[in-house]
Amino acid sequence: MSTYSNAKISVRQFTILIMIGTVGDSILIMPTITAASSKQDAWLSMLLALLAGIVTGIIFAAIANRLQRISLYEAIRQRLGLWFGGFFFLLFIFSSFMCILTLLSEMSQFMTLQLMPETPVNAIILFFEAVIIIAYRYGIEAYARMGEILFPVMMGLFALLVVLLMPQIEWPNVRPIMAQGFLPIMQGALPAYCTAFVEMAGLLMLVPYVQGNGKLTRPILSGFAVGGTVLFLIVLLSVLVLGPSLMQTKYYPTFVLAQKIMIGHFFERIEAVIAFLWVITVFYKTLIHFFTLTTGLAQVFRLKESKMLTIPLGMILLVGTVVGTPNITTYNQILINYYPWFDLTFFLVLPIIMLILILAIKKKQQKTQQPQGQQQPQQQSEN
Repeated sequence: MSTYSNAKISVRQFTILIMIGTVGDSILIMPTITAASSKQDAWLSMLLALLAGIVTGIIFAAIANRLQRISLYEAIRQRLGLWFGGFFFLLFIFSSFMCILTLLSEMSQFMTLQLMPETPVNAIILFFEAVIIIAYRYGIEAYARMGEILFPVMMGLFALLVVLLMPQIEWPNVRPIMAQGFLPIMQGALPAYCTAFVEMAGLLMLVPYVQGNGKLTRPILSGFAVGGTVLFLIVLLSVLVLGPSLMQTKYYPTFVLAQKIMIGHFFERIEAVIAFLWVITVFYKTLIHFFTLTTGLAQVFRLKESKMLTIPLGMILLVGTVVGTPNITTYNQILINYYPWFDLTFFLVLPIIMLILILAIKKKQQKTQQPQGQQQPQQQSEN
């Protein structure tokens, strides 16, 4: 059973949640991930990832439209049955669990390295999880409205960052273009594409709560396009202002970008703005996956409400993050070389299989219903 059985969010709120979630943790780690392979062509990698993300948005929109405002689990259960459908859906939930672990790990690493080095990691993760749990318990309508309030603030801070960095742009940093060929660009685009767009498969769990019966293609594509454009501009600014070598060596190039802003020796040290911007985006991406995990488990095990799962899941995530988090160098290598394949398997291949099942089995039912409808008149005529 769903905790928010009567909750509804508007299409606008749904779009904003997708926009903020797409930016997510990528706004801080994306320049390093792309520059590791494509160097000064990191902006081309991000552009390629954005184009691939739009295609992925079309796939997610096709699934969302076919759901017709019923839950994803219900659609899978109707086609695969209780046991096979439940197991298949648990794989999808597991991917959200792993994604939350990576987000909590990135949050704790950033806080301990840049802002609060003497604060215990456990305390940072515990405090962040407490905010996630409280937001979940207030309901999807509450944090969807909060997203409407924070989204203009987020875009305003981002626009401020872009405007203040424009005087420091050095166009020679993008040359030579495609010096190493197209393969490094593709290698840099893969983790960017997976982190920003593929991991947003959790938006399918929000579909039953969107008001109306209209198609959701435009909201999903708009969310991906706006969020991807923000990330593209961040990567482009990192190349133009910092250069490829500094992008590779710094773990959080976007944070370094904000540190370089200095106007008249009185307007400076605004990296806290970037920290606030990143906390907002990571919070909403984590919340979407926590919603997928908690609500999905409640649906699979047919619980009357899912709030009882929040604290136990929070403790499991806390222990899993602390135990499973390596040092930041090893973590970045895993994130670049291995984790994209996990994302592709669980966040892209599984939804594509879901779409095939929804389309194929529905056609099969229609074919089996037609002969039965034709046989009834024949039997009546014989009688």
